[in-house]
Amino acid sequence: MGLIRETEVPPKPTLSVDMAECRKMQKLMVKVQDEARAVRQLMHGELPKLEKQLAETTGLFKGKERKALQEKIAGVQQEIDRRMDRLPGILKADGYPDIQAFKRLYDEATILVEQYNRDLAVWERQVHGEPRPQQAPPEKESIRKKLREMEAEAKRRNDARQQQIRPRSPRL
Repeated sequence: MGLIRETEVPPKPTLSVDMAECRKMQKLMVKVQDEARAVRQLMHGELPKLEKQLAETTGLFKGKERKALQEKIAGVQQEIDRRMDRLPGILKADGYPDIQAFKRLYDEATILVEQYNRDLAVWERQVHGEPRPQQAPPEKESIRKKLREMEAEAKRRNDARQQQIRPRSPRL
């Protein structure tokens, strides 16, 4: 029986990607996304707020405030530029030529790992003979009966409201 089972068992799927490399790529992706999120927050959060404050700072005696805001804006702009320059460096340090090449490789590896996980789940179901999980457990009869009673009651109430709302014919 054991030999028969072994001959009937399909081969276990194999992963065509190095999982250590995938984990490393995931960590790099998180780093890049965090850095991009910080740049986006500076560009779309702090910089417009400072520019708005600068535009609202008008008047003859507010020169010092305007200058301070302009310096803050320049500092934020330098921070954005510094972070944007650092973004490709994160990937180049690990041997990727640019962000697009890394993204393409990361997407391909992710697709392969997901396909492997699906194939492995199918293989385990075939080997262990586990039935597919049911869509939903069957309802108990008492719950169905209670639901039908509630629906009938709601329909009766709705019909009663409709009769009250209908205009009555004028009496002569």
